[in-house]
Amino acid sequence: MEFAGRLRGKIINSLTIYFKLEKFIATNLLWKRFRIVYPLLMNILHIDSCALGDHSTSRQMTSAATAALTAAHEQATVLYRDLAASPLSHASGPLLQVISQRWDADIPMNAELRAEALQSVSLLQEFDEADVVVLGAPMHNFSVPSTLKAWMDRLLELRAATAIALGPRRNDVHVVLVTAGCGMLGLEPAEELMHHHESQLRAAFRHLGIQHLDMVRQLADLQQVLEFKRAA
Repeated sequence: MEFAGRLRGKIINSLTIYFKLEKFIATNLLWKRFRIVYPLLMNILHIDSCALGDHSTSRQMTSAATAALTAAHEQATVLYRDLAASPLSHASGPLLQVISQRWDADIPMNAELRAEALQSVSLLQEFDEADVVVLGAPMHNFSVPSTLKAWMDRLLELRAATAIALGPRRNDVHVVLVTAGCGMLGLEPAEELMHHHESQLRAAFRHLGIQHLDMVRQLADLQQVLEFKRAA
């Protein structure tokens, strides 16, 4: 019981430190001045979620987008996360309670749950520190890949929990969502399905505070997005 209490205290302290740090970044004037220079040192978060490996169209296009961005910004740094190769566990009830700050402090928290909560915080931090997010989000069997859903569940819950305390988020993050390579199972109303798929993604990323979002279905779309980025 004493060990469980220490674990519970550590996870609560870790989340508290994260929330306080995020509030400092959002409100500190010196940091805001520093951010004027920061885009010159572009941080790119590159995420793939399709399980088809080299046969994946979305992977080919996210790779091309990241390569073009790094070529245009020589000092850019890239953080790559492959959600299919290293999948997250599906968000459990206890995990959602912890990261949404609804956990009952009287209930012992085991080491696995603590580790998952800290990982969730780290995932949101990766997202928030990126200047550009290149994300492969194809439609598999009428929805996003389950690996991507597990990632989104964590970020959406954490964002909802911190929205009131931290206030408005930085609004200069640019997200490129690659929906290419979506399987339609031979159905005719492909456009309607794609519209629904992309509408759900737009709503989710609006909830995360994203105002600059581009959908990429084909190579021509990608070329247009990258031309815009170079012009910016």
